[in-house]
Amino acid sequence: MHATIHRFRRWPDEDAGTWARDLLAGVGGDGQDEACVLGRLDGADGALLVLWRSAADAAGARVPDPGFLSGGGSYEVVERVPGSAAGSVPGFAQVLWFPGGDAGRTDAAVRAGRERIAPAARPVAGVVATWVLRGDDDALVVVTLVTALPVLEDIRRAVFATDLLPWEDPALVADPERVDVDRVLHARLAEGARS
Repeated sequence: MHATIHRFRRWPDEDAGTWARDLLAGVGGDGQDEACVLGRLDGADGALLVLWRSAADAAGARVPDPGFLSGGGSYEVVERVPGSAAGSVPGFAQVLWFPGGDAGRTDAAVRAGRERIAPAARPVAGVVATWVLRGDDDALVVVTLVTALPVLEDIRRAVFATDLLPWEDPALVADPERVDVDRVLHARLAEGARS
């Protein structure tokens, strides 16, 4: 499974639900799966994120140009974890952007996510889903969809309460270079939840 992310510069105004729905409806190509349009709470930008069944489907994607999209990126979906609120309509998302260039660090982060972080976050009420995306340059993007903003703090507390696993090297534990907290302007999810 693969993902595409197209950044955009547009303030999420009162018409955001309409233009976000239209933007998502205009995405063309075979093999589309889940998708969402996110608008940052603290800025005039956001992202169109679409999951695709294969790399070929992602490469053949047709994305409309409403005049405010900027560059896009392609990623492999390495984890797709339903949360305790799978099937619910997500209201917010947190997007963690980790730098690339170090395959070992990225491998360790993915493994820690699978073995330590996901089990800690799984029982947190209000988590709809988490997608872990890996770029060709070993950059990592972690997208967590939640039903309400306070859920993000609940996740943080649950994860920070864990101890590193015996195999984890503290030198390889990296902070994200950027953290976006977004409003979900529109979503199309596999469990049928739509916003």
